[in-house]
Amino acid sequence: MKASQLLGLSFVLLCGGAVADELTDADQFVAAKDYARALPIYTKLAASGNAVAQFHLGELYWYGEGTPVDTAKADELFRKAADAGVTEARQALQLTPQRAANQAKIDYYTRAYDGADIRLSKFNCVKPVIPDVSTTSEDIKKTAASIDAWQNCYKGFVNNLTTLLPVGKAIPADLQNLMTDEEIAAAVGRMDKAYATAAADAKVEADAFMKAQDAWQEKTNSHVISANAKTASDLEQRRLEIERFNAQNRDNGVGRTAPLLSNGR
Repeated sequence: MKASQLLGLSFVLLCGGAVADELTDADQFVAAKDYARALPIYTKLAASGNAVAQFHLGELYWYGEGTPVDTAKADELFRKAADAGVTEARQALQLTPQRAANQAKIDYYTRAYDGADIRLSKFNCVKPVIPDVSTTSEDIKKTAASIDAWQNCYKGFVNNLTTLLPVGKAIPADLQNLMTDEEIAAAVGRMDKAYATAAADAKVEADAFMKAQDAWQEKTNSHVISANAKTASDLEQRRLEIERFNAQNRDNGVGRTAPLLSNGR
């Protein structure tokens, strides 16, 4: 039930004690969504001319709670309650024309919603071309940056999907107020499947991406380790060559200070 379920205390005070108790019981049943027990109470009191019960019974008929939807009967009950001074009933009389004006939106959520607005493709994440291996510092930085960009975009997709939970939250509140319980259930069921499909498809893409990233990282790390080891080996070889060169020069007297001449010569 979308409209206010409890009217002001003044309405209760206008009722007799037994009637007030019955209204309270019916309201509690509605709050617990036990519409089957609330319906006969409201029906009995509405038939006796109780305007508050007429309004609430109209809500049950309008939204299809515990009874098939019957907007014509609901509007009749709303009109009786409104004539008796129930403000909420006057407002409820606008539900049917507002619903007619928004029928296309209601049909979209109940019959046509496919989750296109929340799919990963909607975020235009630029999927990087991950090479088999990167052999230069520049290529490593470029590939790593593109990987980070895609991951951040993917996180945006996940965060957006999370903010839309529980399923049905994305339906505007004013539109939900114009939908029957059956329609909301249909919309939620449809959206739940669309969300699950979007999440599953995104996971397949993310898994493939992570697999390519892991392979690239493993091969690139291996290349870097191998290249560093070769560099270290080359440096050691160069050091040894320099030492041998210096040793040969020392043996040949190259670079020594010439000895002083004796006998004053």
